[in-house]
Amino acid sequence: MRSVPYLRLLLLLALLASFTGLIVWLIQSFLDLYYATRYHPILGGLLIGVLVLLLLVFLAASIYYLFLFRPAPKTERLPRPAPPETPAEKWEAARRNLAHLEAQMAQIQDQVARAALAERSARLAQQLARPQLQVVVFGTGSAGKTSLVNALLGRRVGAVGATLGTTQTVAVYDWDLPGIPHPVQIVDCPGILEIGPAGAMREEEAQAQAQAAELLLVVVDGDLRQSEVDPLRRLIALGKRALLVLNKIDRYTSEERQLLLQRLRERVYPLIQPEDVLLAAADPAPVRLGSQTWQPEPEVAAVRDRVQAVLYAEGGSLALDNALLQSQQLGEEAKRIIQAQLRRQAEEVIDRFQWIVTGVVFANPIPALDLLAIAAINAQMVVELGSLYGCQMNLQQGRELALSLAKTLAGLGLVEGAIQLTTGLLATVAEVSVVGFLATAPIQAASAGYLTRIAGKSFIEYFQRNQSWGEGGMQAVVRAQVESTQKAGWLKEFVRQASERVFRLR
Repeated sequence: MRSVPYLRLLLLLALLASFTGLIVWLIQSFLDLYYATRYHPILGGLLIGVLVLLLLVFLAASIYYLFLFRPAPKTERLPRPAPPETPAEKWEAARRNLAHLEAQMAQIQDQVARAALAERSARLAQQLARPQLQVVVFGTGSAGKTSLVNALLGRRVGAVGATLGTTQTVAVYDWDLPGIPHPVQIVDCPGILEIGPAGAMREEEAQAQAQAAELLLVVVDGDLRQSEVDPLRRLIALGKRALLVLNKIDRYTSEERQLLLQRLRERVYPLIQPEDVLLAAADPAPVRLGSQTWQPEPEVAAVRDRVQAVLYAEGGSLALDNALLQSQQLGEEAKRIIQAQLRRQAEEVIDRFQWIVTGVVFANPIPALDLLAIAAINAQMVVELGSLYGCQMNLQQGRELALSLAKTLAGLGLVEGAIQLTTGLLATVAEVSVVGFLATAPIQAASAGYLTRIAGKSFIEYFQRNQSWGEGGMQAVVRAQVESTQKAGWLKEFVRQASERVFRLR
């Protein structure tokens, strides 16, 4: 792929050689004419002047295009700053993220979205000032999560049931753990992997709670399925601390427990360390002894002790890690809102310029699409798009970018493709044969508008990536925009509108 620009350069040099031969032939022809008219000073001087002018134009064009085809300078990537490691560095990084979030929120025009971000930012600032540890109980709906919460708290706070989806909403309870310097809350979440739209919504809420937790209690009642491992892997990748609890161990024999415990430790390693895979019987089944029924006590001491040990040793660090993660996620969410807002504004700019180009080309038809003329019109579009994304550039810089993309469009064969595609669509819209249709101006105008849209959407990607085309370069971005536009069926609707606004075919 890297050799493509050099092949184009060789092709350009071959064309220049051909033009040089043509110029030599023209010089010889002019000399012959000059010798034939040397006895007429005025006519001979005029011929010499025309020859000199042609040579100067050819020289200027050659230098200009050679300059455009020069290899792009390699940009050096700045090394990423090292992630914060000490508690002070994490606290300061989270504080900076919140300060940056304030600046981002000032750019958001949607008042509802801005208010929601402001509320979450205020809660996170309060969490930084007065840390509070949340232990989120996470897992499938049948694993006994609520039973485990009841047993750990030592009182019945939530309903339990045999069916999936017993826990419909998030429930938060204060948990008094001796020796922990920060307040602790335990959160009972709806189950994951439930069917139906309601189940999907509950799972989304459970995922959100898990991402905001300092510590996860992942509850299972048997061997792990891959569908349970995948969300756990994503949460661990975010930096979450997790304990795995095998619940309902009263249903297994001692040998079965040990075998299942060993299997679980192997499945989750190295995501979860072996000492963090625990056994529990949160709501053991009643035992019948003769004519009497005996209700065993819950077996959750191992889980409680491990949670207490982890929060005592790591609670402060977990709170800072979580605050830093939440501040980063809030910043990313604000960035997505701003990017969507900018994209809507950029789409309006592109719509305006595509119609300008369409009208100009239709009003001044030429034998073939003149990419230089279109690029000159699009230069202003580039400048306006750059201004939207905070990149101030002059008209000359916009013209150079537009010309570069115009060359890419031509090199990928998109100009001819656009003409052929537009020809077919215009014939459909007009319901007549293009052969008998005044085709030149409408086809070129519609094709120019289509190419302007492709160029504009490509420049949106360029500015969104901080003035970079990415690893695939300009060609990859252009191809992606062509595919996206064709899948969306935009061109057919554009041709229909163009026929009504400009061409007046009906």
